[in-house]
Amino acid sequence: MGYVPTSPSLTLRPRLVVADAARAIDYYRRAFGAVEIERHAGPDGAIVHAELAIGDAGFTLKDEDATDRAPTSAGGTPVLLMLAVDDVDAVARHMVTAGGTVVLPVKDTPAGRGGRLADPFGHLWMISQNGPAPVNADADLGRLTDLQTPWCVHVAATLRIPEHIAAGRTSATELAAAADCDAHALDCVLGYLVTQGVFTQPAAGRYALNDAARRLLEPARFLDLSGIGGRMAHAWSTLLGYVKTGRPHYSESFGLPFWEDLAAHPEVAASFDALMGPAGHGAPDPRFELADGWDQVRTVVDVGGGTGAMLAELLRARPALAGTLVDLPGTVARAADTFAAAGVGDRVTVVGQSFFDPLPTGADLYLLMKVLNDWPDEETVTILRRCAEAAHPGGGRIVIMGGVSPDGAARHLTIEMVLVGGRTNTVTDFTELARRADLKVVAAGPQRSGRFVVECRPAERPA
Repeated sequence: MGYVPTSPSLTLRPRLVVADAARAIDYYRRAFGAVEIERHAGPDGAIVHAELAIGDAGFTLKDEDATDRAPTSAGGTPVLLMLAVDDVDAVARHMVTAGGTVVLPVKDTPAGRGGRLADPFGHLWMISQNGPAPVNADADLGRLTDLQTPWCVHVAATLRIPEHIAAGRTSATELAAAADCDAHALDCVLGYLVTQGVFTQPAAGRYALNDAARRLLEPARFLDLSGIGGRMAHAWSTLLGYVKTGRPHYSESFGLPFWEDLAAHPEVAASFDALMGPAGHGAPDPRFELADGWDQVRTVVDVGGGTGAMLAELLRARPALAGTLVDLPGTVARAADTFAAAGVGDRVTVVGQSFFDPLPTGADLYLLMKVLNDWPDEETVTILRRCAEAAHPGGGRIVIMGGVSPDGAARHLTIEMVLVGGRTNTVTDFTELARRADLKVVAAGPQRSGRFVVECRPAERPA
């Protein structure tokens, strides 16, 4: 029998290699509540070692280099990270909200409740229920119906209370003066948040930051009520109208439908674009696979591609590729810095228009990344039809990431449904929508990156 380690001091910890370790640390904090223990960077700023903990489980990570490659560079990973949690459904939601993707939906199995998700950096996580799954009979309705806590958090973030405390203002009077609000009301809000574990109160009427409050300093939290976070928070009050009709009732709160509201308020649109950048779409991953490979692809149109993060990575990964970014004029106007930073500006054409209008024609590939999930079925058909009309007649491809799920996947309520009536269809339902748009589905399924990718081709038209 071989050597069997028995020393209690021995530990075995995974070491994750990622592209952009700083962003990965932020993701694991948001998705799992991970705590950063330490971080060390090399002379070039790359993280060579960071240690994190999720509960009692520790792991380390580092930036990729010439020796160690991240899954997004190596074409995937054969390793599954297994994580047992107290509420598997909640953790799965956090992973997706922070930018991860579902590979296998969470569901009950003979082995217990669990699922498989990919983080934005190519690592695969098998999450399972730690102990008995929560059941409705044990649900805390008081906690589930609490509106006070989230609104207090939004208000504190909107008034920049964490920033003011970090700047040395600690009394309710000083904070109220800096935030231009009522001192008594603010004192009550912060006092309540202390009871919920956000901020500490060293003395009556004085406040300090704790780890939870420091996380409110992160701009990617989008909690400011004057920006897109506020729009989404208020939109939940229209849920009843959505459920009764199947259509968004956003205009009840803001006077205009969502997209028109963004057009009328550029500052909110800018915060929406920031949310829908890498933070909202997940880390750009240009290494998705096509049914017959990339050899024949020379031109790509990123339809609804925001400020160009994904297109920039596609062009950087494939030097022979030329690209076109299509989105609304105010959005694409902010894309120049993205392309310049990637060194691909000379291979990009920017088109400011709606994707409901005719698209630039003749490209080999049309990409719809997290676009279709923002639209009801009829609009989805129109967008797909525009792609079909524009695609290269000799073999154009339409690739969809977002808005399509595996057959049998459980349905879940998402903010896109409430804001715009968005819809995620199963492969079977989507195939019918594609047929109506003169497209045929040629491939659909999870890829090594963890993304669920659907590929279509224009259907042959009668002569």
